[in-house]
Amino acid sequence: MILAHLLLTALLFGAPPQAAAPAAAAGGEATVLRTLEGKVTEVGESAGEGELPLTTLKLQTRDGEFRVLVAPAEVLADIGFSVAVGDQVRARVFLEPVSRLAYAQKLLNESRDLMVRLRTLRHEPLWDAAGKWQGGTAELPSRRPTERAGRGGSDRAPAERNPPPPPPY
Repeated sequence: MILAHLLLTALLFGAPPQAAAPAAAAGGEATVLRTLEGKVTEVGESAGEGELPLTTLKLQTRDGEFRVLVAPAEVLADIGFSVAVGDQVRARVFLEPVSRLAYAQKLLNESRDLMVRLRTLRHEPLWDAAGKWQGGTAELPSRRPTERAGRGGSDRAPAERNPPPPPPY
């Protein structure tokens, strides 16, 4: 009876196994999904999942500096995604708050208008153990629609901010 009570209490008040944030492979440190925006100050390489060498970005944000693990360089080249020092990026990342290490889930290079999804929401990379792309076409880099004035040279009229209400019936 006591065991049943303890199990019920754990189920009711404990975090469900799938709802908990993924833990980092190396340190076991809990991660949180967060968006970082900033300027790339350094592009490097570091060991990542499966000890594959991953492209890393040092990202200077208004909250400080973060190191973002992106993907194997070969994967980025194969899918046509690039990032360089000085680029402005927005990254949705799995962040380890203590070490400030982040694994990019989705990366938007605002300077080059390229966006790519690199990991699932379960923290699984979209490349295999040999470093070959396994994601589908939906994850490939895409160009953002040009929304800012003066970019893209579109002949379309700007969208109305407050369209008129529909006619009464």
